[in-house]
Amino acid sequence: MRAWVAPRYGPPEVLRLQELPDPVPGPGQALVRVRALGLNFADCAARLGVYPRVPNAPFVPGMEVSGEIAALGEGVAGPSVGTLVAAVPIFGGHAELVAVDARFLRPLPLGMDFVAGAAIAVTGLTADHALFTVGRLRAGERVAVTAAAGGVGTMAVQMAAASGARVLAVASSPAKRELAATLGAHETTGYGGYRGALAGGVDVVVDAVGGSVFRAGWKALNPDGRYVLYGFAAALGPGRVRYLHAAVELLRMGVMIPSAFVQSTRSLAGFNLSLVPHLAGELQARFARIEAMLAGGGLRPVVGAVFPFERLPEAHAFLQSRASTGKVVVTV
Repeated sequence: MRAWVAPRYGPPEVLRLQELPDPVPGPGQALVRVRALGLNFADCAARLGVYPRVPNAPFVPGMEVSGEIAALGEGVAGPSVGTLVAAVPIFGGHAELVAVDARFLRPLPLGMDFVAGAAIAVTGLTADHALFTVGRLRAGERVAVTAAAGGVGTMAVQMAAASGARVLAVASSPAKRELAATLGAHETTGYGGYRGALAGGVDVVVDAVGGSVFRAGWKALNPDGRYVLYGFAAALGPGRVRYLHAAVELLRMGVMIPSAFVQSTRSLAGFNLSLVPHLAGELQARFARIEAMLAGGGLRPVVGAVFPFERLPEAHAFLQSRASTGKVVVTV
């Protein structure tokens, strides 16, 4: 098979297209023939060597794919060979074949193509978990979503609006804010106007950026407010980790004193989908809810750009540049 290998950690141009032996599914795994892969900021962080549990280089990145079942490992009864699926291997997905734990794949909804299929699993499950499990979002509450025009952000805006919450979408450009508004956001703002837009308070913040953006949202939380941090995009530059900038942004987040949480009746939680494999059964149930929303027209994956497999490093660079909207997908 062909696979994109990171022989060392670094910018997009370190990736090399190589011929590797076809993987063999082990016990509890399925072999997926990849037809499209969804890029996530986590893939950029893994390539840079700053993602949790990233393998030692050389390694094949790739968190999310769609494709068809090519073979089943020992102890796996289904889905059957030939079934079209979305899968979350965490690493190894930037390839023509990938072995995936059968718990982390799901048959594609009827009629969904591979491009859309590569754009729903990580984004949908992250948004759902952040909003409703960790964030405990309720109808009538006000929620701020940063990076609102990104893959997770576009899902979160739609889900929050559909739940009856009032959505403040935060995005960097007028075009991105317009996209968020078409997805159901009631208010939009750029990062420069974020602090002012938070006037009146907010009940939930779902944040992928961190840094100084975190401080503004944290201060604006109402009593019983919930802050969900699922990324630290402020640390990543267009091609590399900006360590000095990241340190400054970390300092701007301020010092958290546990007793102050009691006095203000606010909560802070972090979430990383790749670090909760024990929730596989629960996440499958949530994916069923996402499928129902997709089927009913209340939710749609937003795909902003599609690249061919041979140009995958360009797709990485495009995503990390912050110029993208929605999900960046690579077809195989």
